[in-house]
Order: sequence, then structure tokens, then C-alpha cells
Amino acid sequence: MRASVYAAVWAVVAAVLVAPPPAVSQTGTLRGTVRVEGVVPPPRAIEVTKNQEFCGEKIDATDVLVDQGKLAFAVVYVNGLSDEAAPSEYLLSNSGCTFDPPVLATAVGGTLLVDNQDEVLHNTHLKLARGSSHRTVGNWALSSKGVQISSDRPLRRAGFIEVSCDAHPWMHATIWIFDHPFFAVSNEDGAFEIPGLPVGTHTLTVWHEILGELETDVTVRADATTSIELVYSSAESATRQEGRE
Repeated sequence: MRASVYAAVWAVVAAVLVAPPPAVSQTGTLRGTVRVEGVVPPPRAIEVTKNQEFCGEKIDATDVLVDQGKLAFAVVYVNGLSDEAAPSEYLLSNSGCTFDPPVLATAVGGTLLVDNQDEVLHNTHLKLARGSSHRTVGNWALSSKGVQISSDRPLRRAGFIEVSCDAHPWMHATIWIFDHPFFAVSNEDGAFEIPGLPVGTHTLTVWHEILGELETDVTVRADATTSIELVYSSAESATRQEGRE
């Protein structure tokens, strides 16, 4: 009896000794902030030319939104990766006679929702951009408040889309479509996070509608969070905003 007990104990010990170590995740998280260095001009005032009774006479531009040096609506993504993203829904609203958000990042296979939160008629007109023929890939009339339309057609392949409202020419937005899930858009605090990045060194790009692109290499380690800060020059901000006056 005692021999059989010892045999069982040694069998358990042997199993523990030869068992493979627990699997280590081969991904990590990238967390960072996009900011502008120095003094930034206040948002431009855009003249409203239609539906002033609802929209007002002027609207603040949303192309450069900086709060205490932190830059909102910058698209951050990793180059050279390709992976399937989970199906998601992405909402683009006509709100306050502007598009909300003014910059939207999406993944191939997702569904785009467009809605109208205003008491005036809007339309959401999507055109392919970046070297294309600016072909229309969607154009929906949103006749009244509360109307919402769902379409997955514009999100079938990676690319860059310009959005306008034909009824209100000052309204515009941009939609990025990626063929992987490794992207983010900075929030009002300039913060972003990209989880599930493969371990290794990657080229990271940050894009902003006015300030352009920055690139840097970043190394992601297994089961760890890597922090990074991406910085634009305020002088560049001032120059490019002046060019849009």
C-alpha cells in the first residue's frame, strides 16, 4: 500500500516537472499621447451661410483642437501589419451643423451608421480620396432629426474617405479604413491606446488633418504596456492654419 502511495506521489511530481511553462502572450499594448508644443492659435471661426436660424452665424472649426497642449482627433496606426478586425459599428453624426466626430477610424468589415441630430436637413456624402478618382461610395439624405441609416458598403476595403454635406459646404469629416485593428484616434486629452499589438519593433504613424504626419519606431514587449509621446510643433500648426483662412 505504501509503495503504491509513493508511486502516485512521484507520478504527480514528475508530471509537474515535465509540464510546459504557462504560455506567454505574444502581444502587448501601446499607450500614448499626441500633443502640440508651444502656443496654439484658437480655433478658426467659420461663417455659416445657410440655416443660420438653427446653426448660428459662425461655428468654431474642429480641424485643430488642442487643450493644454493635448491634440484631439489625430489618427495613430501601425504600418506593415495586416490582421482581421472584429466586426464593429461606427457612428458618424450630423450634429450642431458639424460632423461628429470630424475624424473617424474604422476597420474593413465594419458597418457605418450615419444619423441626423439636428432640426435641419443634412446629407452625408462619402468620396474616396488619396489618389483615387474621388468616386462617390455613399450619399444619404437625412431629412429630419432622428433619421439613421446603416451601410457596410463604404467599409469593404482599406482606404481614406472624405465626407461632406452638400447642403452645408463648411461641414466636412474624414474616415480612415484599415485592414487591421491596430489603430486609434486621440481623444480630447490627446490620449490613445492600441491593444493586442504583436511583439516586436513597429513603425508608428500619427496623422492629423492640418499638421500632417509623424513617424517613429516603437518596440512592443510581451504582456507589457509601452508608453509613447508624439509631438507636433505649434509653429507648424500656426502656419498651416493660416493657409486655410
